Amino acid sequence: MSCFISDDSSSHPQKLETEANFTTGQQRKEKENQKRLWKGFLVCIPYAASIGGTATLTGTAPNLLLLGQLKTYFPGCNMVNFASWFMFCCPVAILFLFAGWLWIAFLYGGLNPRSWTRKKANNTESQARVRARIKNDYKNLGPLTFAECAVLVFFAFFVALLLTRDPKFIPGWASIFPKGYVSDAVTGMTFVLVLCFFPSQKPSLKWWFDPKASGKMNPPLLNWKKIQKDLPWNVVLLLGGGFAIAKGCEASGLSIWIGNQLQPMVTIKPTTAIILICLLISCFTEFASNTATIVIMLPIVAELALHMRVNPLYLMVPATVVGSYAFMLPISTPPNSIAFATGNLRVIDMVKSGFIMNLLGIFLLLLAINTWGLYVFELSTYPDWARIHTQDAQNGTMISLNGTI
Repeated sequence: MSCFISDDSSSHPQKLETEANFTTGQQRKEKENQKRLWKGFLVCIPYAASIGGTATLTGTAPNLLLLGQLKTYFPGCNMVNFASWFMFCCPVAILFLFAGWLWIAFLYGGLNPRSWTRKKANNTESQARVRARIKNDYKNLGPLTFAECAVLVFFAFFVALLLTRDPKFIPGWASIFPKGYVSDAVTGMTFVLVLCFFPSQKPSLKWWFDPKASGKMNPPLLNWKKIQKDLPWNVVLLLGGGFAIAKGCEASGLSIWIGNQLQPMVTIKPTTAIILICLLISCFTEFASNTATIVIMLPIVAELALHMRVNPLYLMVPATVVGSYAFMLPISTPPNSIAFATGNLRVIDMVKSGFIMNLLGIFLLLLAINTWGLYVFELSTYPDWARIHTQDAQNGTMISLNGTI
């Protein structure tokens, strides 16, 4: 009997040690899962910012660069505007966000089947805390002010006018003006001027009859000092520099020379050309600014399209969009740098998740440009504005040669 008691007392510390090790292992595993989930949250933010910026024509600088270079190279092209770009890129952005969510959730544990069998007590408790925090922050915002409501109404009206200016499938409101008289820039500048005069506080009739209040001015929603302070002038100068470079390449004949060097690629299929161009730009934009990448690559892509006798938009639109798909390195985009600066991400984490994201983006662009993109931009035919540009370039080259001779 004494021997039995002795054996039980000797095994009891071992049992406690085993339970302690098991608890420590569970806590360590839980911390690792939380760390992985935190990494997933961090990479989702810059990825969503890059994808969402491609949905509208004003979302990123490369989109505006495409519009400016189209006006420089192909003045007769009117296929790219806010409405047509939104109809093409918004579905791509939605599909890409969903595909990216599936990939990030799978990579960082959100779609782990093992987690589905866990008890829901902790999840319910954490969800209640998050819901309470969101409600508290929402209460602290307070009601909408007059200025906020005014800006919201102006913004909604502005987007509606952009989408209905020239929707292509029906006549837009711009058709009541002479052709070329109204553009998206005119719409934007009109609303900027309106904001500079619209009051930021609710106007009252008492102001007109109160002599004491006559000296008090109701400040406008926007003023020139605010514009000078917050307008990204560096982006404006960069866009202007890109347009100047594009015009210089055309006037000097550099674009024609580059196009002649691309003659070996003329024999490949346009679909294959899209894949090669997207892969090249996707790799290049990981190390360089997306605006600089587009400034360099768009003239080359345009000349390649002319030599292949395909609609230039068939190659230029995917090349522009993929210029914003920089997911692999912290230096690729400012959102990536901000997420990496938290110290919770390693370069290998971004490379591992961003590589598949780049491939997903190229696949979705290839799908979009060969389906609804054919109808949005009328890509099935070789347009007259491209044919006119080719003839003008050839005539200019012949005049130059004759003058030299």
